[in-house]
Amino acid sequence: MTSPKITVGIDVGGIKKGFHAVVNHAGQYHGHFQSTKPDEVVAWALSQKPSVIAIDAPSMFSQNGRSRKAERDLVNNGMRCFYTPTRDLAKESHFYDWVFNGELIYKKLELPIFMGNKINSPCVIETFPHAIQISLWARHGQSCPEGSKSSIRRKTLAIHANYETKQLGSIDFIDAALCAVSADYFANNQFKAYGCHQDGFIVLPDHAI
Repeated sequence: MTSPKITVGIDVGGIKKGFHAVVNHAGQYHGHFQSTKPDEVVAWALSQKPSVIAIDAPSMFSQNGRSRKAERDLVNNGMRCFYTPTRDLAKESHFYDWVFNGELIYKKLELPIFMGNKINSPCVIETFPHAIQISLWARHGQSCPEGSKSSIRRKTLAIHANYETKQLGSIDFIDAALCAVSADYFANNQFKAYGCHQDGFIVLPDHAI
């Protein structure tokens, strides 16, 4: 009997907000965790023995500008996206504190980050909840409905991932669940990657039906 695929999604916030994580077994909710301490969320995530961990935070800074190709690609495809500048520019604004917080997670996980090439071992991908929901609706030839962020994303999980959301008590856990769903698509080789080797890739469910 084949073991179910295990994936983890991590929503990254600033120093005070911290991290929210969800683990999926075979595409369904299996548990969640929250901490403001990077070491604790990393230990919890690795203890789940996932094949893929999807993180809602930039996997790297821009190498030479105010944005990365992956982010520009999303915008060019009708998806809004935060822009990540160079590390030096990011240091000039506290807005990017959450990006540095996310950087700690990538480093402490000590797993290979998907950079466009196939990885045959547990790995990490960068993903983005807003773009995930758009991709999931697009798989069925539909646009996202109107409503609050929380209601839209709960509906997205329920309709397009057959996902039970009653255990998700906040938008942060909902976003972590969307990340885990994106990891599921990646694990099943049903994904699209935006970006380049220089600035990193953002991975989303492939919206080709």
